[in-house]
Amino acid sequence: MKHITPTTPAASSMNRTALFGLATLLTLTLAACGNNARTTAATATLNPTDTAALPATEAAATEAAQRAFVYGGQDVSWTATPAAITALSLSSGTNAVSSQAWTAATSGWGPIEKNKSNAGSKAGDGKTLALNGKTYTTGLGTHSNSSVLYDLGGKCATFTSDIGVDDEVGSLGSVVFQVYADGTKLYDSGTMTGSSATKTVSVSVAGKRELKLVVTDAGDNNYYDHADWAGATLTGCSVDTTNGTPTTTPAPAPAPTPAPTVSGPLVITKGGTYTGNWQSNDPSVPVITIKTSEPVIIENSTLRGRGNLVAGFRNRVTLRNNKGYGLNPNVAGRIMGRFANLEEAYNITIENNYFEHGTGIYLRSFYGDPSKGEGIRIRNNQLRDIDGRQSDGAEGYNGKRTIVQAVLFNSIQRVANVDISWNEIINAPYHSYTEENMNFYLSSGTAASPYLIHDNYIQGAYNADPATNATYPGGGILLGDGQASDPSLMGHARVYNNQIVATTNHGLGIAGGVDNQIYNNRVISSGRLPDGRPIAAQNVGLYVWDPYKLGQKTPAMFANNVMRDNFVMWTKVKSDGTTTTNPWWVPDCGLNNTVCTGNVSGGTATLDTEKQEYQRWLSKLTAANVNVGPQ
Repeated sequence: MKHITPTTPAASSMNRTALFGLATLLTLTLAACGNNARTTAATATLNPTDTAALPATEAAATEAAQRAFVYGGQDVSWTATPAAITALSLSSGTNAVSSQAWTAATSGWGPIEKNKSNAGSKAGDGKTLALNGKTYTTGLGTHSNSSVLYDLGGKCATFTSDIGVDDEVGSLGSVVFQVYADGTKLYDSGTMTGSSATKTVSVSVAGKRELKLVVTDAGDNNYYDHADWAGATLTGCSVDTTNGTPTTTPAPAPAPTPAPTVSGPLVITKGGTYTGNWQSNDPSVPVITIKTSEPVIIENSTLRGRGNLVAGFRNRVTLRNNKGYGLNPNVAGRIMGRFANLEEAYNITIENNYFEHGTGIYLRSFYGDPSKGEGIRIRNNQLRDIDGRQSDGAEGYNGKRTIVQAVLFNSIQRVANVDISWNEIINAPYHSYTEENMNFYLSSGTAASPYLIHDNYIQGAYNADPATNATYPGGGILLGDGQASDPSLMGHARVYNNQIVATTNHGLGIAGGVDNQIYNNRVISSGRLPDGRPIAAQNVGLYVWDPYKLGQKTPAMFANNVMRDNFVMWTKVKSDGTTTTNPWWVPDCGLNNTVCTGNVSGGTATLDTEKQEYQRWLSKLTAANVNVGPQ
């Protein structure tokens, strides 16, 4: 590890293996662009047409859109198993609802938690119930859309509960609480959000047999809808103890839905089209291994694995309309596998897939023939929670990490016909750990056919504890990573019309290479986590910096690069809550004809600005008639 303690604008850097390349870690203490004599980047007054602001009707829709930060469209709904359905065991007087057994229960995201918040999608992962700073020792932590059914047997007089969206999601979420008794609605809270004041519901259930507690998503999807029935009680209960415990007839269990047929790992030795559901529980065995150079199409499939999902060597591969899920390898010190690990390939198309919780798409070297149309196309995919955290061997993590990216090129050199476009990459804090979302290590297009990296939406890049850990190199897109002596091996890339949101250390960067151009992008960050806490490692929106003095080599390995016409709102939050902006740091603009010009600082960004940026992305997809994810 080489580290430079910054007294003037400086940085530290981490050496990688040749597989991963240089991790450029900026720890800048600068005041923004314009302080360097070679800088030609312009700070302009924000034009209203360039702002992230939207009409009120559109802004109102952004909260649900932004919630996709955590929710990737996957189904983690929950239904209580028949084994959990038992008779009520009321005591005379007051009873905590959470002490009672339900007759039926469902939830839209993870199990209903007793005396804890909903938190995540696993049982027992809840936190202390909390509404507007008040904590509760009893209650139900639910999630829209949920329903909990109790058989009261006419034994209780009143149901009472505080209700609201749990503090763990900050101001996010939007729900409606409803109470039914014997099929009649007794209470409707109206829409409540994370910003709403706590309400108290108290309704008579005297003589009622069936109590149903419902939470809906308020009609705008279920993102961040952590809904608490806090301190919920049944009062005025009168139980006849002479005949023993009251008995009830449990609701019949629904007929189970037939599970899809899942096969073990697949090895493909012949070209063709393959569709199915495959899984590998061995982290050393890919879900699918391709052992042929004949064209292979894998489409409309579901893949789950503790190692790589798709792996191959010298292949022609199309991955289309698939869903892929990485699983904890449960081997101490090991990370989840890659969605695609393809080396020395001839032709690659990865399009309209949904990939969740793995270590990204990794490509090393390329042997295809561009004159035959062979190339690399990564487009219209949805990627969620790129995660380099190492397993502790027991479904958890050991606090260490391995460098991973959503898309990593390693030595893909002098390759034409490369298009990386219209991908939606979203990483959630505390559920992911990526470095740059896209890194092009020792890689290059050609002067006639540069890499085209455009119209992507990238949101989130975090270390394991982004609220407190101020050391982190991760960001959005980095060009020119690595060191070489031949200018044709690093560069010739175009990065344009992308939206980069909340990627911590940097949004877009040029660290080396020749003829790398970054232009017409939007780079936005509030400097805050979704719950409002400051991001400790928050740094800079754009940078142009030659950390290894490649521009001094003969021939120059840092030359003719461009950073222009980007719109930047990059905010840093100080410990006292005040904010500063840090849109760019460009000490090596002017070096060997490198140009920085026309970049616009839009001022301070907020969490609402980030939400609006995601809405802008959705509107952009609609206008372009582009669909992302499986079709």
